Amino acid sequence: MFKEGIMKAELVERLYWLIHLRWIAVFGLFVTTYLASSVFDVVTWVAPLYIIGIILGLSNAGFICYLKVLRNKTFTAVQKHAGIQIMLDLVFLTCLIYFAGGIENPFIFYFIFHAIIGGILLEKKYSYLQALFAVCLFALLLFMEYYALIPHQPLKILSTFEFGEELWHSEVYILGIFFALASTIFISVYFVTSIMDRLRKSRDDVLFEIRSTIENMAEGVIFIDTDDKITMCNREIENAWKVKRENIINKSIKNGQIPYIGGVASKITEKFRKGIETSQHQEVRIKSGFLYNTYSAVFDHDGKYWGTVLTSHDITERKRLEHQLLHSERLATIGEMSAKVAHEIRNPLSSISLNTELLYDEISNYNGRKNKDAENLIQSILNEVDSLTEISDEYLRFARFPKLETRPAFINDVLVELAKFFNKEMSQSGISLKENYAPNLPGILLDTNQIKQAFLNILKNSFESMPDGGKLSISTRLKGDNIEINITDTGSGISKRDIQRVFDPFYSTKVKGTGLGLALTMKTVEGHGGDIMCKSTITKGTTMTVSFPVKGCGEERVE
Repeated sequence: MFKEGIMKAELVERLYWLIHLRWIAVFGLFVTTYLASSVFDVVTWVAPLYIIGIILGLSNAGFICYLKVLRNKTFTAVQKHAGIQIMLDLVFLTCLIYFAGGIENPFIFYFIFHAIIGGILLEKKYSYLQALFAVCLFALLLFMEYYALIPHQPLKILSTFEFGEELWHSEVYILGIFFALASTIFISVYFVTSIMDRLRKSRDDVLFEIRSTIENMAEGVIFIDTDDKITMCNREIENAWKVKRENIINKSIKNGQIPYIGGVASKITEKFRKGIETSQHQEVRIKSGFLYNTYSAVFDHDGKYWGTVLTSHDITERKRLEHQLLHSERLATIGEMSAKVAHEIRNPLSSISLNTELLYDEISNYNGRKNKDAENLIQSILNEVDSLTEISDEYLRFARFPKLETRPAFINDVLVELAKFFNKEMSQSGISLKENYAPNLPGILLDTNQIKQAFLNILKNSFESMPDGGKLSISTRLKGDNIEINITDTGSGISKRDIQRVFDPFYSTKVKGTGLGLALTMKTVEGHGGDIMCKSTITKGTTMTVSFPVKGCGEERVE
């Protein structure tokens, strides 16, 4: 389709050239007719020549208008139209030669000129058919004049020669001129078509190299022609856009059927059509990530617009890395702040706790009597201090994440141990547990203490989401090269707004939550080279999916 589009564009341009050439011919016809009739007085019948010139001019104007329609036609239709134009030119030329002396007219060599034009515009077989048509028209003219089926229109200038009036019915002269002209026409067509074949082969070789290069590019490439139709796309477009090329080739970008470019593309091509050469860019969100589209106009040496090249880059991974970098920088900043805050409050808290305990002892032994109200107040203070100490310790754990101390372990064993630990608590809370552990899971490198704490945070959230009881399921499986763990509860669920931030530090929907539980869990899982994902529906429950690579899990990573 791309090759056909190039061939069609070339042929349309050559038809423009032919039309311009025809205007020159019409002008030359009127000038020559005027000189031949008024100045030299060699033409007998002038009116038909002017009439033919007018008809030729009107048809040429019609050809100009129809060229706009041809841009939307196929290459075959454009070539057929080119053949019709040349045939009509040959008919007009035959009529002109007849009314201006017939075989005596020196302009009969224009048949050769039209044969050459046919060889340039048309494919080889059609070029020879046009040459045969020209020879047949010329032979018909000679035949009809020789047998007086049409009256001969002599040139007055030839009447001064002794043999002038006998040329049109001289068999020797007629046969000589016919064979000379016919052989010259076919020889000319042979040379022209041979040259054009070589040029077309060279063009096809270049197009093949271009097409092969584009087809194997890592970026998606689309070519949009001057009529805003897609005439070419490569394999990467099919992969990235999840479309088949036959569903977008020859489709207009204006009809809304082309995905991921929409009305933006037609606005951009309209700018290019007006001569704005600056490249345009567009970022598009797709189901699997992001695309970055770049539109570049194609102009020829004369500044004429030939179309638009659209390159489409999949920037999903880049976006992910950018988000990860921003997230890491944010976590680093939060970690530094947490460490500073925790460090600054730990010593005062220790001092407050120690002095409060001393005060408790003093009050307990004051005058040998106990003051119950004072003891309760002091105990309340101690409880709050312990709570603050626990929070500061959690901040420090987040800020100074301990180095992994891994050893070979089985994830099923870790989960079974945790399930047993929570068994009594789940029974008391009305939570039923369903366990489905895949057998024969390979062992991986784990820091079991940190992994237990990570899953402990997930399980605690599940329990808290089911205060009136519910169902909890834990399952494992081998998925590709990863071990996948799913923990599903039937709790209250998480809203779409909150689920985007469940792993963010200090973000919590609980009244007294620190927002560090899942953040620490995520750091632990990612520290082992794994991934964690949360899916949830309000009132239906939440599923936490954790996956660890079989190879490379728990290995020290060089950042």
